[in-house]
Parts: sequence; C-alpha cells; structure tokens
Amino acid sequence: MKNHNFASKIITFFVVMISFAVLSSSQAFAEDSDLKCYLDGKQLHFNVSPILKDGVTYVPMRAIFEALGATIKWDNHAKSVSAIKGDINIFYLVKEGRVIVNAKEHEQVLKGINFQNNTLVPLRFISEVLGSSVTWDEGTKSIYITSPVAEEKLIAPVNRTISVGSQEQSKSLSDERNRFVIIVKHYGIKNNQLYSLLEFSNMDNKDISINFKSGDQKIIKTFSKEKDPMPTLKFENCTEVTHKVVIDNIGGNIYKIPEFSVNQACVSSNQSQQDALDVWRNNNSGLSELGSNLVSVRKYIQDQTGGLQNFVIPANKAEQLILVAPVGGKDRLVVEGGYFVGGLSNKTIEFQLDYEVVSELDLGIYSYI
Repeated sequence: MKNHNFASKIITFFVVMISFAVLSSSQAFAEDSDLKCYLDGKQLHFNVSPILKDGVTYVPMRAIFEALGATIKWDNHAKSVSAIKGDINIFYLVKEGRVIVNAKEHEQVLKGINFQNNTLVPLRFISEVLGSSVTWDEGTKSIYITSPVAEEKLIAPVNRTISVGSQEQSKSLSDERNRFVIIVKHYGIKNNQLYSLLEFSNMDNKDISINFKSGDQKIIKTFSKEKDPMPTLKFENCTEVTHKVVIDNIGGNIYKIPEFSVNQACVSSNQSQQDALDVWRNNNSGLSELGSNLVSVRKYIQDQTGGLQNFVIPANKAEQLILVAPVGGKDRLVVEGGYFVGGLSNKTIEFQLDYEVVSELDLGIYSYI
C-alpha cells in the first residue's frame, strides 16, 4: 500500500510540474496579447495573439500571408509554404527558417514556431519579403504594416467616364489641371464592329502616356508620310522544260518527251520580291489626294495582349487613334484606359469610354476609318 501511495505522489508531482510549465509558458505568451497589428491602417485580428520571442514578433502563418495578398500552399510533410503575390514567388522552409525568393535564397534565416497547434512565422520578415514595410510604435505597442498598394493610394487614381450616346457622337473629357483633353470625334458601327476616332490633346509642357487595358479591340494610329518608291519587280517564270529522248526499238522512231521542273532559286527570288511588295503596300497604302505624294497610313500599335501601353502624347501636341472593337450583340460597350501624368502629380488617371451601340449609326464622312 505504501509503494502504491509513493507512486501516486510521484505521478501527481510530475503532473503538477508539467501543468505549471504549461501554465507559465501560456502566461508568458499571454503577456504579448496586448500587441496590436495594423495593415494599411486597419487592425488585423488573429485566432492566436501575436507572440514576442527573442525580440521577434510571430503571427499565424496563413493569416499574415493572406492578409498581405499572397496565395499560399502548405506542405505539412515538409513543413514548408509556397506563396505567390504578383511577381513575387516565395518558398519558406518553416522549421529550417530558410526562405527562397524568386529562385534566390534570402540571406536572413528565421525559423517559425509552433504554438497551440498553430504555425507562427516572423511578421516583419514575411511582410518585408512580400514588399511591405513594417514600423513599431513603442508607446502603443503597435506594429504597422504598409503595403505597396497602400502607398499608391496616397495618390489615388481618378476614375472618369466619357459617355457617348446615340444623339451625341462626340464627347470629351477635360482635365484642366493637367491641360489634357480626350475627345471622341466620331464613332459608328460597320460590319458589327464599332469604329471610334479618338483625339488626345496635350496642351502642357510635359509628355503624357496613354494606356488601354488588354482586350480584343484593335488600336490603330493614322499618320501622313511620303510614299516610298515602289520596288522594281521582275517576276520570272520558274518552270523549266527538259526533253527526255525515247527510242522505239520496233519502229525505229525517236521521240522527245518534255519534262517539267521548277527552278527553286527562281522561286526564292520571286518570293523575296513579293515580300518586298507586300511591305511597300503596308507602308504606303491609305488615303492620299490625287497628284499628292503624301499618304495617310494606318498602323496597329497595341501589344500582344490587345492593349496599349505607354503611347506617348508629346508636350503641346495632339494625337489621333482609331479604336476598333467587336460589338458582339451588346447594346453598350465600355473600353477602359488611363493616362500617366509625371512631374509633381506623378499619378495615373483612369477613364472609361462608354459607348451606346446603335447598329444604324453611320460613319458618314468618317467612313475612311
């Protein structure tokens, strides 16, 4: 009986010691529950309060990655997390503390910790790797994370709309501060395509760049140039004829049978001349007055995604563009764009071209577009 009582006391002693250790640890962590974390001015709330350990603040892994706009994938076997945010790719070995950013290992090593069955990661380290900045306010025991998106919000874009209705085929957007005007000079429907003649007038002393979002529209620039001399062409008949001699052993007659072949060097020469002619046509086709050597040439200028990036309107200049977009049975068509103003403003101003699609609307005198 004594041995049984002694064993019970030993077990009780260890249970008390373990409980005390757990309680002490929990109390130590509870002291950090006063820490507050803010992202772009908005307080973040975690299922586990931030923990301060050896001068490093730890927060729940998934919560901080997703709050910062990253998409993550957790590998429980390897204890690693893969995260993607824009053009930033992160592979973080939590137990080892190694971080690989865009295929390059980061010089700093910081391990994650486990608390209450949650994986916690160093807040400042992860935030800065994802492009954010972190500051600490000792007075309020607060951590402030500022993301790149929030920094851009300091000069928030201005959204504007040009509405073009069936009764008004010309509508303008005037930015008096930057002395910039966008005019829809005319638009109409042709072969189920909307054609719009746009004019951008930059009356300021600084360049302004135009952007259109990607889509299935075509953006064309029309400009005048002198016609290039038409290339000298000399197409050859590349078929060659040879004769095969056949002797008739019975009748004793001799026959010459023609055989046809193609001279490949001749074919290549003809093709190169045809290519030169096609290039000349592309560069010199368009509108021109009778007897004039000037020709109005159209060029597609959008990028491979169907958008237009950084098309510069020089200072004190005007540019015209033709927008071609499929109607697709819609009664309204919206094309989104923006223009960048440098200098003190240094901001992008967004705009929309909002068309009312009227199938009977004629291009009229603008039918050349």
